[in-house]
Amino acid sequence: MECPSCQHISKEEAAKFCSQCGHKLLPAAPVPDSEKDLKATSAPEGETECGQELMEDSSPFSSLGSSNRLESPDERPSDASLQIRGGVASEGFVDAADGPSCEVEAAGSPASKRKKEDAPRTEVSDVSSPDPKQANGAAPEPAGPEKAAGKEVKAQTKKTEQPRSSVPASRDHGQEAQTKRQTTVPGGRAGENEKASLEPKKEPKKPQGNNKNNAAAEKTAKEQRNQRAGALSPEESPSSSVEGITVYFHAIISKHFEFDPSQHQVFVRGGEEFGKPRWHRNVCEMYFTKDLHEHGSLVEGSAIISRRHLDRPIPYKYVLSRGKGPVEYEFIYKRQQKEGEHVNRCLQVKSSLLGSGDWHQYDDIICMRPSGVWQTLKNHLIDSTRKDLVKGKQTAAAVMLDSIFSILETWNAINLKSFFTQFQQFYSVIRVPMIYEGEAQPWQTLEYEEKEVRKHLWECLTKKMAPFLKTDGDPLPKDCPVGSKLRMGLIILFSVEKFNIPLSESDLASLCCLLCSNTSSPDALRNDLIHILETPHSWQSSLVNLYQRCMDKGVDLWVCTLPVLHLCTGPAPPTKDSGLQPEDTWAALEGISFSEFREKRADQKQLVQLMGRYRHLLSVDASLFRSWFSLLPLSSLVCYLKNCSEHLSRSPPRVLDCLLGTCYRLQGLEGSVRNQEVCHLPWVPESWLRRGRPQTRQSELIENILNTLLCLLDIYQDKMLEEPSIQSYLTVCLKLHETTCRITKDHTLYEMPALSAEIVCRIITLKPLVDSAAGQQSETGKDSAATVFQGALAATKSWLQKIFKKRMFQTRYHSSEISFTYSEEIQIWRRLVEIHFPVEHGWRESLLGDMEGRLKQEKPLSQIFAFSSTNWDAEGVEDSVSKCFEKCAIEAVSLVCQSQTSILEKISYKDLRKCGTLVSAVITKSWPRSGGKFVDDVREVLNHLLTWPDVTPVLTLYGTFKTDVGLVCNVKVLT
Repeated sequence: MECPSCQHISKEEAAKFCSQCGHKLLPAAPVPDSEKDLKATSAPEGETECGQELMEDSSPFSSLGSSNRLESPDERPSDASLQIRGGVASEGFVDAADGPSCEVEAAGSPASKRKKEDAPRTEVSDVSSPDPKQANGAAPEPAGPEKAAGKEVKAQTKKTEQPRSSVPASRDHGQEAQTKRQTTVPGGRAGENEKASLEPKKEPKKPQGNNKNNAAAEKTAKEQRNQRAGALSPEESPSSSVEGITVYFHAIISKHFEFDPSQHQVFVRGGEEFGKPRWHRNVCEMYFTKDLHEHGSLVEGSAIISRRHLDRPIPYKYVLSRGKGPVEYEFIYKRQQKEGEHVNRCLQVKSSLLGSGDWHQYDDIICMRPSGVWQTLKNHLIDSTRKDLVKGKQTAAAVMLDSIFSILETWNAINLKSFFTQFQQFYSVIRVPMIYEGEAQPWQTLEYEEKEVRKHLWECLTKKMAPFLKTDGDPLPKDCPVGSKLRMGLIILFSVEKFNIPLSESDLASLCCLLCSNTSSPDALRNDLIHILETPHSWQSSLVNLYQRCMDKGVDLWVCTLPVLHLCTGPAPPTKDSGLQPEDTWAALEGISFSEFREKRADQKQLVQLMGRYRHLLSVDASLFRSWFSLLPLSSLVCYLKNCSEHLSRSPPRVLDCLLGTCYRLQGLEGSVRNQEVCHLPWVPESWLRRGRPQTRQSELIENILNTLLCLLDIYQDKMLEEPSIQSYLTVCLKLHETTCRITKDHTLYEMPALSAEIVCRIITLKPLVDSAAGQQSETGKDSAATVFQGALAATKSWLQKIFKKRMFQTRYHSSEISFTYSEEIQIWRRLVEIHFPVEHGWRESLLGDMEGRLKQEKPLSQIFAFSSTNWDAEGVEDSVSKCFEKCAIEAVSLVCQSQTSILEKISYKDLRKCGTLVSAVITKSWPRSGGKFVDDVREVLNHLLTWPDVTPVLTLYGTFKTDVGLVCNVKVLT
């Protein structure tokens, strides 16, 4: 069998695909060599439609018109047509009667006689061919004797041969291209003094069985077809394959015709756009390609039309020739609206959907005329006929869809392109049933709206999805043309997007299930989709639209289809500083309203569990970890990170993604109207409140995330850092700390900036960075660490200044008691100071200096009274904040003592340790000196005690000295 595309001859006798190029092969035909074959190849074009005209005047409905602006003529009967059906011809139809009788005689002649006519046989091609009115039941205009005589003269002086048809329709792109090179539109101008052309013989069906001469017969048949097709004169064909558009007709001939491919022929006839004379020529022959059993037979053919007819409606109809007798026109079950305006099918080739330059006209069932007056009346009165017509259209659509999907049996880029083109042409034809009745118009009486067409199309596609959605592990059916659920998922997605098919929640879940990859490596995913993603379709836009549908209807499975989206978009361009990218770019979620998604559904436990079940995808798609991170609310991030611990152990650099992702999330909170005091407001889903669950502060969620990041740094500190990524870690952790400081509006939430500062400290002190600083890159490492440290210190100081806007101490009304304006200020200073940055950076000293400066802004007595209060507590000998406070208090005592002001009368003695420190300081600072030394002369001591303002409190405390050994010890030590 020879391939029509590459001319490769296959050794297999019944090969379906070319072993060289993969194109689909149509059944080849042997050379006609019997009387039966000759009968099948000798159907004249010009017979009067005797079997049709009887009922045409009363035909109440039109046939299954094809969509995409189809039109079909309705026929009306007349007396002349009754006479023709009854075999009585009028005087003006002498030649018309002769034509069929000659045909019957030829058909019944022996093979020896028929073979003599194998040389170009001539016929009068326009004598008995009906015009559009005749095709729809209008009575033919009787011809006078002069006309009849003229026709006889023309028939005797010049006989033209009826070109039969083009080659069968092809569904493969390569085959279509080959067909376009080999096919011309047949048709002659009978009755005119023009050069006769050879008639292309019918391509008979390929015989079954093992015939050793099949290959040779097929080759000979092909050569003869090419030779005959090439013999057509340009004047007889409306356009050549170079100038025109190849139209492939696909239709189902009803079982009521009792169609026999070996004896009967089906042709297309139509308006003058197919060539002149209109309705008198067989535009193309339709070849049998599949037995549909109770539905009839699938027939296909092709013709070429001129490009000037693009986007214009063209009327046409199918006719059946039984080898002898008149042809039978198909019957269209639609009431004729106007007298003389006949109902036809409508062909409208849309230039926007041509693709490679071919058009596929997917028609429905070719119906036979109902027999009897009662049946006609029944069809006119009963609505079941309309329902049967719709059902027939749906049956045909399902068959055509199977035919289109068969293109994908050989999976390659060319076939995919052809598939998508034909799929769009198919929907363009079926979306709105069209007929041609004077002009192109929708078949409104059929009441088959586009929404019903979409619904039925989705039902057909659902059946094709079903084998991929089974969970029993059974293999796919052998007749399934698509071998991958991902490929099927994208095909279904294409259909949904192109044809705007509405989907329910379960439909969306099924489609998302198809788009969830089962592969275990990026290469396997890429190889599975490499061809389909090369097709000219905006897959990214289609997927984003699908995701929006899922988000609107609460279908979460779309998050597991993101690897397909990322494969479509390709990897994001690398940047030196990841923080410069917007979050949607970093997370590979461009065009997706992911922030609204996570805000609307604050409790995403089900989503986290779903991600856990599909966590194998993290090893397939490098961007998926970041995408999922950005899709989850803050309340789910800790759980997500714990579920991904195994993935993080295999890919420690993902810790950097955790840091940067958290930074993006905190930046998203900054400047929000709702979260203006972001960390001070409760952040609780309303559903939690309704269930009576305790409120969760947003600050606690952030603290939990930051603590989790610290744990990750501790776990993977020996694995995660590589030399190229050091600077990224430093930059990201600094941004995280700066962002945390900016969004923390309240001093009580100091733990958040403290934790982010610890993350900076942990990165700076990591061993790889230290080693780098000690090696060849020592200067670079030191500079980077120093720069980051200075940035973190500046951000911390700026935050302290922002939250401590008021003075450190305040005096209560009607009381001399001193208290802290910010009750937790000492704890804040202590928490920050105790972060263990390397000593050489001077973190502690710098912060203590700021604290000391803030203390010294207060009055000396205020410092002393605040130090002695119980509003704060020292924490051991190593408490540097307490030491700083004590230092400032003692210095304040010295200043007060110089002014001879009493101190001990006003201080609190509840904290005996701090009290002892102050008493000792007061005694020491107020004791008289001589030459820089304390005086011990009795007279001078007594004089000092008599004039000393605090002598009374000291003597009063004498009893306490006796009973409190700790206080005495403190005083003794200081004195």
